[in-house]
Amino acid sequence: MPQELLFEQNDVRITPHVASFGSTSYQISSIGSVHVGQRKKRHPVVVVVFLLGLGALATAIVASRTTGLPDDYFPMAAIGVSVMVAAFLLQFVWPRHLYVLVLRTSSGDVDALTSRKKQLVFNVRQALEQAFMIRAGQPASSAELGSEAAIGRALDVAARASRETMPRY
Repeated sequence: MPQELLFEQNDVRITPHVASFGSTSYQISSIGSVHVGQRKKRHPVVVVVFLLGLGALATAIVASRTTGLPDDYFPMAAIGVSVMVAAFLLQFVWPRHLYVLVLRTSSGDVDALTSRKKQLVFNVRQALEQAFMIRAGQPASSAELGSEAAIGRALDVAARASRETMPRY
């Protein structure tokens, strides 16, 4: 049975019943909530700059111990420390941001999608929310009977029915 496609890009595919991220698929009915988080990643240029500073510092220490003239290598050690501090500051100014789509399932939070493309992650979240809305309007299938989602829908239907049948004073 073909399903209505809500979103498809790269290896992400969202339908009203299934969300697929690469080779992993999740039933929409088993997803409790979805949110987007932001994480910082070390920038590769910063790592290289830090390692260069560390190398200059190590070279200065080894050379000063070998020759016995620490004053001759003090400028090299100061440059190494300065480059390492600059690398730390550069990481704060120039971080790489990663956007993570987190699904809350019965087994805990799952990082379903990680990307540097903010718009992609937000579009996937919007498609998942649209799938939630579509699924909320459908009756529970036999596969969902007994699940938390099916029980919640049954309680909602029962509450609506009791409000409609209760006399109003």
